[in-house]
Amino acid sequence: MERRISISNIQLMALIVISSIGTSSLYAPATLARYADRNAWFLVLAGGAVGLLNLYVFLWLNRMYPDKSLVKICMHVLGPVVGGVIALGFVFFFLDVSSWVLREFTQFFIIALNPVIPQSWYLIAGVIMCLYAVYHGLEVFARVTEIVFFVTVVTFLLIYLLLINQYHVEYLFPVLEEGMFKPLRGLMLSASWFGDFMCVSMVLQHVRKTERTSAYAVGAIGITTILMLMSVLSCTMLFGAQATESFTYPTVSLIQNIKLFRNIERFDAALVAVWVMSSFVKITVFFWAAVQGLKDVLRIRKPRLFLIPLACGFVICSKYKVWGLIELAAFYDKQAWYFVLFQLFVPSLLLLIALTRRDGHKRRVSS
Repeated sequence: MERRISISNIQLMALIVISSIGTSSLYAPATLARYADRNAWFLVLAGGAVGLLNLYVFLWLNRMYPDKSLVKICMHVLGPVVGGVIALGFVFFFLDVSSWVLREFTQFFIIALNPVIPQSWYLIAGVIMCLYAVYHGLEVFARVTEIVFFVTVVTFLLIYLLLINQYHVEYLFPVLEEGMFKPLRGLMLSASWFGDFMCVSMVLQHVRKTERTSAYAVGAIGITTILMLMSVLSCTMLFGAQATESFTYPTVSLIQNIKLFRNIERFDAALVAVWVMSSFVKITVFFWAAVQGLKDVLRIRKPRLFLIPLACGFVICSKYKVWGLIELAAFYDKQAWYFVLFQLFVPSLLLLIALTRRDGHKRRVSS
């Protein structure tokens, strides 16, 4: 009998936070400022509210089918044909997101650290780390995520606290001077960042459930919202909305303003280290979700045999997705609906169908 894989509530919380905040933390302030100017913080709160709704969908599905992943629920509710096609769509989405994050990982190193090293070397390095973690399984990289979670939260909090004497609160005023609806033009983009935690839909069946499991999951959304809110507010209060919008990586520029004892500076290395760890976790969990989804759809007994072919495929995909950072940012901005489609809309429709079928079954039994 195969040993049951299980992770703790804290590890679930860590996976949700890192999957959501990991890569978006670098450029979220600039992107949201383009939509909402000094009111970008309002977009973060609105995105967090959508994230809570999104989480509720997955928790409800898991409550109805506690022993099934999202892919298995698709085939159970919609049948082997229609459900199988949609399940393969989710597998493709998991692979696609992992390839986008891998390209972000590579692009950051090229721009911020060393543009001389060929892009392929960064891609290969990222994939090797990911393959090693996926090969050892969910329990192993969930424990790593737990460590990365605490390091990430503490690092971000220290960054924002060390800059507190440089903030200009007046940069936030007037608040919502053009109403509450105009900033919501960027809601789809904000919701897509919070929706990145949807990879846990493949993980929930492996969580050691307690009465506080839902509270840990909701707390993870709260932590993500607070961290992103602090990032946006810090950049706005330090640089102003217009200057924040002009930066490629506002958070990196933010940390470069930190000085201790007048001589100690260049803390951006700490931010880079945290961001690399977060990116590694995000790539890994999405790639693991894709492998597990493929295993469930095709009923593969030894999914590890597909790790290297799948990894080669998404390295090639990452390399030729876009030509550079501008195209990468433009895709996230203009095609945010694509991510929200798989993160929220399709799972919500699946939940609605599952509820309808269950109600219909109860009526037939009672009659």
